[in-house]
Amino acid sequence: MNKQSASVAVICTVSFIQAYLLVNIFPYQAYMSVFLWNRQHTDKIITVEQAGPYAAFLTTSFMIGRTLTAHYWGKLADVYGRRVTLITSLIGSGCACIWFGMASAYGGAVLARGVIGAWNSIVGVTKTLATELAYYGFRNNVQIHNANSDLHKQETRIVGLVMSMRAWGFLIAPAIAGFVADPLMVRQSDDISKGISTDNFFMQLLQLYPYLLPNLLGALLCWLTAAGVYVIVPETLEDCKTLDYGMQCKNRLGFRSQHSYTKINGTDGSLEDMNNDSELNDDTCGCWQAEHDTTSIFSIWSRRNTRNHLIAYWLYSFVIIAIDEAFPLFCISRNNNGIGQLSETDIGTILSIAGLIFAVGQFHIYTWIVDRFGVYGSLTFGCWAGVLPISLIPCAALVAHFSNRLGVTMYVALLMGMTKIFQSAFFSGITVATNRTVPKEMRSSMNGFGGMGAGGAKAMGPLFVGYWMSMCLSWDGNDEITNGGIVAWLGLASLSLPIFFNLQALEHSDN
Repeated sequence: MNKQSASVAVICTVSFIQAYLLVNIFPYQAYMSVFLWNRQHTDKIITVEQAGPYAAFLTTSFMIGRTLTAHYWGKLADVYGRRVTLITSLIGSGCACIWFGMASAYGGAVLARGVIGAWNSIVGVTKTLATELAYYGFRNNVQIHNANSDLHKQETRIVGLVMSMRAWGFLIAPAIAGFVADPLMVRQSDDISKGISTDNFFMQLLQLYPYLLPNLLGALLCWLTAAGVYVIVPETLEDCKTLDYGMQCKNRLGFRSQHSYTKINGTDGSLEDMNNDSELNDDTCGCWQAEHDTTSIFSIWSRRNTRNHLIAYWLYSFVIIAIDEAFPLFCISRNNNGIGQLSETDIGTILSIAGLIFAVGQFHIYTWIVDRFGVYGSLTFGCWAGVLPISLIPCAALVAHFSNRLGVTMYVALLMGMTKIFQSAFFSGITVATNRTVPKEMRSSMNGFGGMGAGGAKAMGPLFVGYWMSMCLSWDGNDEITNGGIVAWLGLASLSLPIFFNLQALEHSDN
């Protein structure tokens, strides 16, 4: 394996972990919310049908944390470099995972998820690095500035691989977590507050913290990948700065004081103190001002085509997180509006089969779409084929009426696997297209800003779908054909319409 392939493999792992930390809780978050809440509030217990809003807050807190820090992670990457940003984020994320897995109260779990999101808000940095690896000369350790069509194709494929690993995470992570969550089935105990009856320390630990294992796995993945980034991945940012430099140039992160500035001399890199605004002009300010201006949120948002691409990304992020959040709630519902009371393992099995379907088709279908219809064609395919088919999910109740659980599992897994292929195509395509709307020195900050907006969208998505699914799944109907389920999934499928209309405003950019 050459240096580029090894670096891409490590970045793919980073992308997988980002998805793992977000979605590994999907199979068990409702059960975990019920377990933690009922253990603390024995006089005010909740059922799994009522768990939607409680489960949603676990995902929402994660995305709030990611939203608050996303832009600053991008700015850090533009100052100190991509490698040190990734390593710092991964180490902090692993520590926060242990905290969440050992949470003993619902409120503490919500807070811990928020901290995981804040530490793991580096999706934009990963996207930037994926693009820059395509133009990095590993032989000379320099960026290639004269891009050609072959490098553009290489960029498309590398970004496709990295983003496909994120989609892999969305499918495989819930499957893994579903199998290892609550191995002792503590949530089925008649009295969850009973004392521990075993002398085995590990069993005692799992009985106290039944959802520790999937988070322990997440922590180990974070720490091992941080080591991989340190050893293998090159620094693709030219002239990245040391920590001492960054302390003197803190204004580049947006923390400037009102009257005191530091100027970087453009000729020799020396530092000069500037104590009033009158000295700050285009001729004397030096490189820091230009870099601060071009990477500010205002300068990014003022680029109309970049703004439209980011809006498309944010809308799609909202819809996909809503779909991912709605699926396990639909699976565990015990009335006629859902599939039935499926366990974490059942949901994990469905997502494992969906992951296999995704693995077989994702990369080949994405590259075929891009080669045949272009990057923007992949966005249209992702909009329609990645969202509309979910309206068929309620038909699982029909399948269950005429078949056994295996038939239901295969039907839902096939549907989820196929839609994930086209959802991944959209995210890969929008990453390539958006990166091409800005110069390279703006990419990390732009992707950080994009991650901040996507984090906000993904924070609102679970809240919306938590209440939406609770309302629909509590539908008081006697029909065996899921009245509430049909309304729920048709409503989610209709969210593809505003995305499609937004795509019409994009100006194609191949720069």
